[in-house]
Amino acid sequence: MPIELPRYKSCFVCGDPALNPQSLGLRSHLDPESGVVTAVFIPKEHHVGYPDLVHGGILTGLLDEISIWAASYRAEAFCVTRELRIKFAQAARPGEPLRLRAEVTEAHPRRVTVRATAVRAHDDTPVARSLGNFYPAFPEEWAEWARRLGLSS
Repeated sequence: MPIELPRYKSCFVCGDPALNPQSLGLRSHLDPESGVVTAVFIPKEHHVGYPDLVHGGILTGLLDEISIWAASYRAEAFCVTRELRIKFAQAARPGEPLRLRAEVTEAHPRRVTVRATAVRAHDDTPVARSLGNFYPAFPEEWAEWARRLGLSS
């Protein structure tokens, strides 16, 4: 059963829009069995760069967010981004729901590699992919969140 991941009030990507009106308001979910993190995001008109095209920075932020959660779960420490490579495949449009997915492909004590994708929800057309390396930086903070989420014994 997927677990809804916590939101940080000040986070641009996952913050609660009621507390942080500039936040994208992303709600991410973790499948503890597989370690896969998923989310759905519906871009709004104010997320565009060029008219009717969602800004690449918004897509990058979304993929980074879910990748950090996947890496943190595997590392049992909140991670920070060391490197993130993005490939854009198709345009994303305001009002068009996107499905996001991130999973760990490799894990070492000082580096976790995560592959993430954003696809159009209605037909699974790839919009963007990322491959990133993440550094486990905050094990104590993760232990506290894991306890609250019921992910630790």
